[in-house]
Amino acid sequence: MEKKEKDNSKWKKILIIILFLIVVALGAVIYFLLTKSEEKTERNVSEGLVVGDKDDKAANATFTTDMNMIWTFPSGSAVSTNAQIGNSVSNSYECYFEVYLDNEEQTLLYSSPVLPVGKKLEKLELNQVLPDGVHDAVCTYHILDDEDPDKELGAVSFTVSLMVVKE
Repeated sequence: MEKKEKDNSKWKKILIIILFLIVVALGAVIYFLLTKSEEKTERNVSEGLVVGDKDDKAANATFTTDMNMIWTFPSGSAVSTNAQIGNSVSNSYECYFEVYLDNEEQTLLYSSPVLPVGKKLEKLELNQVLPDGVHDAVCTYHILDDEDPDKELGAVSFTVSLMVVKE
């Protein structure tokens, strides 16, 4: 019997050691997972933070446009018959805009002069005549700082359609 008791005692010790190792391993895994999750959260939060001086003027710049979204051009002409594009009176900053053909090359079709607040473009004449048909384009307004006209506060883009039609 003594041998059986020693064997049972030996197995109990082995079982206790195994259970202890399992608890330690589970604790380590849980700790690792919780720590990794917290590090990931901290990293994601810090990526969204603005580092350095915050430009309040740029952060508060809003933009309203005075424009239509479908511009018509007579076949063989680079001058639109109906494009309405301007810098709304509700804006605080001057701007200029660029029109790019929405293709692989992002072909620049037009770059406007600086438009003061409340000013509209008199006529839109593209840099090139487009073939007949409908062409997708992107019109990007660049909002300029009122104290430093070389500084851009932001940009906003709109998709426009350029319709070249026979009249």
